[in-house]
Amino acid sequence: MGSALVHIVVSKYGKIDDEEIERITETMQECYSRSAPHEVSIVDLYLFERSSSVEAFFAKECRKVGVASAPFDELFFAMHDAWRGIPRITLCLEKMKKLPRLVKIGGIRHEVGHSILHGSLRYYLLSFPPALLEIVDRLNLSFEYMANLLYLISIAVKDYEVTRLLHQRDYVEDQVAYAKHLLKVSEDDILSWEISRDKPPAEALCLVSCLKAAGCVVPLLVDKKFGEEVRQYLMESLFYLPADRSALLLKVIEGGFSSLGTDTLDNIDRMVRECKLIFEAVFNR
Repeated sequence: MGSALVHIVVSKYGKIDDEEIERITETMQECYSRSAPHEVSIVDLYLFERSSSVEAFFAKECRKVGVASAPFDELFFAMHDAWRGIPRITLCLEKMKKLPRLVKIGGIRHEVGHSILHGSLRYYLLSFPPALLEIVDRLNLSFEYMANLLYLISIAVKDYEVTRLLHQRDYVEDQVAYAKHLLKVSEDDILSWEISRDKPPAEALCLVSCLKAAGCVVPLLVDKKFGEEVRQYLMESLFYLPADRSALLLKVIEGGFSSLGTDTLDNIDRMVRECKLIFEAVFNR
């Protein structure tokens, strides 16, 4: 499908300025045009005035479609899903107001990238890869644990694919700004590690959760202008982990993402196999 305009169906929740809607849709249309050819002809755009409304909406939506609720925490002002069969982008304006312009634009383009690459239900209703079943069976972990693990690995892979696409389309400075935003370490991150430490199942899950931000960053490491700067941010974002754990995570990041091709489902399977390194180290098996 060439560079024809994508039909953006806007749904507003709360008081949202028309000029703001126009700025957002213009950013989206420009990104769709530059990213052509692609198969997106229609996309839902849900705009929320307040974060509390987003959380309430998605709690209800997750129950309706029967999926685990995805965290819409402080860093994530934008998200994409295709639970209803067509791509949907959700933005929280309350969170966006606090952010620099480049971060906002980078986040919007990131979700456009998801709608292009992952805009159908097949990327959300995932089957469990054999390598994941093997890990869970060998370590006697629960079904819920396995589902959480698959979710974390799949979003890391999909985020990597999106940043790779956008970087190939010469979206650089905004994606660097967005990546730096995602790499910010919160008190919750540090607390989560401290609580998980020395509890193998929790520790492994905590380490795997770090792959999401890394996925957004890795395609930028090859950039001639920003690559070294981004690499430094990535390294510094792991400061709260013990040296052996940060080294382990960097090994998975470098080995895993570099092996990924163009098939999302195959990429998820590859990354699951790479994550075996984490489980072997944490469980000492």
